[in-house]
Amino acid sequence: MITLISLNGTPLDLSTVEYEVQIQHGRSDVTAAPQPSNSQIIIRGPVGVQVEISDTVEIKAYGFHRFTGQVTDITLTHLSSVPPVAVSTITSIGELSRVGFTEVGATGWSEETVSTRVDDVLTTVGLPYLNGADTVTVLHQISSGNADPTDALSYLAYLAETTGATYYDDPFGRIVFESYGMRGTTSFSGAWANVVGDYDDNTVTWGSFPVNQIPTNIPGTDIIFTPNWTRTRQTVLNSVTVLGHNDSHETTQTDAGSIATYGLREYRLNTDIKSSGDVSDRAEAIITAQAIPFWNLGSISILVHNLGTVDRDLVLELVSGMGVTLENLPQPAPETYYFGIVEGWGEVYTPEQHILTLSLSDPRYSLATIPWDDVDGALEWGDVPAALKWFETITSRDLAA
Repeated sequence: MITLISLNGTPLDLSTVEYEVQIQHGRSDVTAAPQPSNSQIIIRGPVGVQVEISDTVEIKAYGFHRFTGQVTDITLTHLSSVPPVAVSTITSIGELSRVGFTEVGATGWSEETVSTRVDDVLTTVGLPYLNGADTVTVLHQISSGNADPTDALSYLAYLAETTGATYYDDPFGRIVFESYGMRGTTSFSGAWANVVGDYDDNTVTWGSFPVNQIPTNIPGTDIIFTPNWTRTRQTVLNSVTVLGHNDSHETTQTDAGSIATYGLREYRLNTDIKSSGDVSDRAEAIITAQAIPFWNLGSISILVHNLGTVDRDLVLELVSGMGVTLENLPQPAPETYYFGIVEGWGEVYTPEQHILTLSLSDPRYSLATIPWDDVDGALEWGDVPAALKWFETITSRDLAA
């Protein structure tokens, strides 16, 4: 299962020790603030592990990158002295944690798109990154006289909240920023920029790289089904006011049906968005995503060690923002089929097993509606339910009567 634990560039000889590895990636809920990845490695062997605080840690499983970060804590104890059995516990945190140590915005900002602003921030930070930010919405110029310097992580959080996006560190240690509606595309393995490492790192043929991004189907036989279906009024927003830079534009979008059903739930958002059209689009996007509380599955756990090679490799490609489909859900339940967006995952490796727990969210929150390219060409408009709303249409199955 674990094929590499590298400490500051030196691979650990896994044949001489016993180990347990736990990794957390992303966030557990779509409304939660993004968190750096983290790992804990417990190693039992005849000698302690040579490692220092801030050493680089790299973990691979089945040849796939699972974590890249830096050591934050080390503990050493012993199970016995004759023969000696040392137990080393190494805690590490992902590269997103380093973003907060760089100041940005001290000289203001140029008028530029969200994507260019993210480039400016992450270039200043100096860590590897992937930028999937909005390339259309324009942010207003902020002069040096009105500059408000802050740390880069806080500013990424501000951009994510005001423009509709999220961010995380991936298993390669890259910082990824993705606007809603673009999720999962930035780390798509079929994109040339995401084929990392050396040629001999790739053990598959070129033809096996995906051409189109499609949801990963998880075989139901290898899921530990303890579904926790939930609906909550807590995330409902049905009257949204968004303001442009320095209140230069203001728009309010409402959903009358949601207000009648759930009561008035207002939200006010101040942004640096320049144009009134983009301000309106942002308000409309929030209403689309949050006016109605949909059923959410929460999380599922997968017995990865029981999967076939093809299914296992697809599961190990998943990072925040990618889609998964689940069928044959235990009944009775709100749904028999579920399409969710990965918000994060946790996994535990022991010599006997590998359990991966995916945290999922409703795709509407991420504006992940079906693109035209995915609609069945044989489908006729007359076969689509008349009452179906487009923002409720996530997969081609939803278009069938």
